[in-house]
Amino acid sequence: MPRPGRNIYPDVSGIDYLPIFLAGVGGTENQTRVVREEGLTWNQFIRFGKGAGVLVIDGEEIPIHENDFVMIPAHYPHEYYPTEEPWVTNWVVFGGDACPKLMKDLGLETPKILTITDNIVPRGLFTDIYVSVNSDHIFGHQIASGYVYDLILWFKQTLLLGEMNKLRKNSRQILASAVAYIEENACREITLKEISEHAGISQQHMCRIFREHLNVHSSEYVTRIRLNLAMEKLLNTNLSMSEIAAECGFRSASYFSTVFGKYEHMTPNNYRKKYKV
Repeated sequence: MPRPGRNIYPDVSGIDYLPIFLAGVGGTENQTRVVREEGLTWNQFIRFGKGAGVLVIDGEEIPIHENDFVMIPAHYPHEYYPTEEPWVTNWVVFGGDACPKLMKDLGLETPKILTITDNIVPRGLFTDIYVSVNSDHIFGHQIASGYVYDLILWFKQTLLLGEMNKLRKNSRQILASAVAYIEENACREITLKEISEHAGISQQHMCRIFREHLNVHSSEYVTRIRLNLAMEKLLNTNLSMSEIAAECGFRSASYFSTVFGKYEHMTPNNYRKKYKV
């Protein structure tokens, strides 16, 4: 990582032919208030260390904590200030003719915030950038600019992973809601459309969630729930096949027997005879 208080602003006049180039790297152990009403000339990454503060973007005050990692595009108005001192920050700024299109293609035209749980990659890249430009006065700037590109890609990949994990979490919550609804209503006619509307998603999306998490179609899951209810009644009651079929959501005793045989490889009557105590 850059040593706090040791900032480097290399001469970009000999490197601006690169599509992406390093414009500066540094840090501070005691970050003070920064107000940029017209933004910064360069795109910037800021890694926040010990302490805490607030980042103001588009009028919104966003709490910033240790291990938060922020990307702010060039010319984007912003402000940040400490609320818990000392506030340690490390930063990298960069530019280049390829930046506007690259940032747009990656969906980074507006500020983005990550909370980093694994610091190895960003710490390593910050260190590589700093060491390259500080120690090699011939090729160091070019090498450091390559690391900047790696940092951009790492940031985007990490954002995507976070979004994917959020989607997985949401899909598990949707599945739990759908399963609970099915279990409560399996004894009557129930459709995929009804289940999907209850969960607030499309039928296609619901099918994908069932396949992803349970490896079954939603209709098959409904059938399994109904069969489980039917098996309980076969063993614990003296109800007829017609009565059990009606109470468990099957449209007829013959259909119940057909479905039961498909899954259990025996008739409901034989199941009752074999397992009822």
